[in-house]
Amino acid sequence: MESVGNDTGTEVKKFIEATLQLDNTIKTKIASSDMSVYIVRPGAIFDEERMVNEFGDKSKGGERPVVAGTTEVGLLQRLGNVEKVLRRPKVILEQDLVEPEGES
Repeated sequence: MESVGNDTGTEVKKFIEATLQLDNTIKTKIASSDMSVYIVRPGAIFDEERMVNEFGDKSKGGERPVVAGTTEVGLLQRLGNVEKVLRRPKVILEQDLVEPEGES
């Protein structure tokens, strides 16, 4: 019976050590990173990997779309020199604000 108690104690000890290691990793890797609100400046070139087009339309005429403004902020994480977009901001493109010629 003593063997079962020792095995259980060993497993509990391993579990506690793993939990403490996870806690340390979370504190040093996640809490030490710098998170900030992510807003795209007007005039920036639209990048589908880093932002969302509010209207969901693709580029018109093969041009590289230009951002008119941010409608919903995103979340950016910086860890050293590395940036990671955690939540992409929503933007409106200039092409969606301009009335097509002949329509008034």
